[in-house]
Amino acid sequence: MHIEYENVIYDCEDGIAVLQLHRPKALNALSGEINRDIMAAIQEVMSDKTARVLIVTGSARAFAAGADLKEMMEVNPRSARDICQLAKDINELLENMAIPTIAVVGGFAFGGGFELALACDFRVGGSRTLVSFPEVGLGIVPGANGMIRACHIVGPSKAKELAMFTDKITGQEAYRLGLLNWYVTGDEALDAAAAEAKKAVKAAKQSGNPEAIEQAKAASKAAESAASQAEYDAMMAKAKSLAATLIEKPACALAAVKKVVGDAANVNAQQAKLRETTEFSLLFDTHDQREGMTAFSQGRAPVYTNN
Repeated sequence: MHIEYENVIYDCEDGIAVLQLHRPKALNALSGEINRDIMAAIQEVMSDKTARVLIVTGSARAFAAGADLKEMMEVNPRSARDICQLAKDINELLENMAIPTIAVVGGFAFGGGFELALACDFRVGGSRTLVSFPEVGLGIVPGANGMIRACHIVGPSKAKELAMFTDKITGQEAYRLGLLNWYVTGDEALDAAAAEAKKAVKAAKQSGNPEAIEQAKAASKAAESAASQAEYDAMMAKAKSLAATLIEKPACALAAVKKVVGDAANVNAQQAKLRETTEFSLLFDTHDQREGMTAFSQGRAPVYTNN
């Protein structure tokens, strides 16, 4: 299945759904229009019975560069709440949908873009990944529950640091903090060529030759683009490999894990314990539970039907 919205491209093949933000001129900034397209694509995922895993992504340069400030400059509190509500609804659906979700964070994920990535179950990034909550520097705070989700991952003190200091966090640091689940490297030769091209720009500037400077800048831009795309392609390959692994698992059990862990993070420990016992018990009324245990006892690979 392939659907092209104005700002989003949706594909689903072999059980892997891909929702790609596609507003390149604005680095996938989250305007009302793109959010409505994201919502429409998510509704498509939820109605598509063949979709077993959802990958949410942007481009090599930007996952999503935050909210569209042009839209937000003159809004009043009521309008701000309306804008925020759509983003919150999108993130709630991603967090609570039955199938696993994976964010491939190429390039920038700032503000609302970072919140969107945090709403996914898993995140894949690389050396060019940058995440940040810049809102406090604009006189506001993150509004789509990103601080709360970050708090569940890094703890209250670090979440306050991320939001109050507004620092840009590199992919490597994000991986160390647990904000990324997997850190992927690209093509070493292309990365080396991009680094050398940057050095050439500095050398050209020292020469003072305008023509040499422009040539060096163009070469550096091309080298960085190639290296960045290679890294992004590697991240997408990793995400699809993870998705393929998840597809082999019984859908009912995966959905149950999401419910239980979701309760633990969002309700309270006691409620989560009750949810865990309930889900454990209910799974014993499924074909896949019987098949999984039978296959294990027989020493063969299970054949799941997701029922």
